[in-house]
Amino acid sequence: MIRFVHCFNYPSGVSREDGEAWYLGQHVPRAKKLPGVVRYRSWPQVDVGIPYPSAGAPTPFDQFVRRTELCFETFEAWRSAYRAAPELWNRAPDGKPGFGEFECMFLDEEPEFDLLRDAPPQHYKYMTLQLWWPKGRPVIDEDEEIFIDSYCFFYAPGISLADGEDWYLGHHTREGKQLPGMSRYRTWRTIRVPEEPGSPLKPNRWVRLTELGMSAKAYIANMVNEETRIRFTWSPLGNVIGGWMNISLKQTRVENFLA
Repeated sequence: MIRFVHCFNYPSGVSREDGEAWYLGQHVPRAKKLPGVVRYRSWPQVDVGIPYPSAGAPTPFDQFVRRTELCFETFEAWRSAYRAAPELWNRAPDGKPGFGEFECMFLDEEPEFDLLRDAPPQHYKYMTLQLWWPKGRPVIDEDEEIFIDSYCFFYAPGISLADGEDWYLGHHTREGKQLPGMSRYRTWRTIRVPEEPGSPLKPNRWVRLTELGMSAKAYIANMVNEETRIRFTWSPLGNVIGGWMNISLKQTRVENFLA
């Protein structure tokens, strides 16, 4: 199965209420009738109180109103569905209900790494690096409700894929999986696909999608609060990340459009 994952907002001048009325009332009924759709789920963005800008929020958590996935058995099945109604994915002008900013990618069903269980091979040569906490590891209430920080990124110009993956999988996730309160930590490499000529969709823009799950209080203590947050190891290559986006979700607030 292949997942067409997309995050979007509504155009300037369109309220979230009016945008949702268009999306749920007009777009979803048409999209779920596309040929070959086997699953169709969506998560609305949930405000959990992460301040922006801050060390733990390089982009706003409310930049997008939803993360949605349309699933097909194969990429060819998705391509046939897209060609059946390409207008479904057009951007609307300001002030008109429709899609505003729209980012998308293709992902496998299962993550490349479940990082609370798996150790990517890049971890091992960095095993001796120690975490640095200004005042020691923060104390976390493990019973707090978690949210999902769903984030995507690509590597900076001049950073090869191998060097970017070495830093992210070797340095960053090795340290991230040790954060107190981490309850979910999974990462996918995006699937590179042929792009449709003339299409507004740019599915090859992003390199990875990662889901990080912890409570909002744990997230703030681990990555926002200057007195307690971890100081991650940085790459000697400098700034490795070239672009980033994220959205805050709750697992329990999923909407199944094929139910």
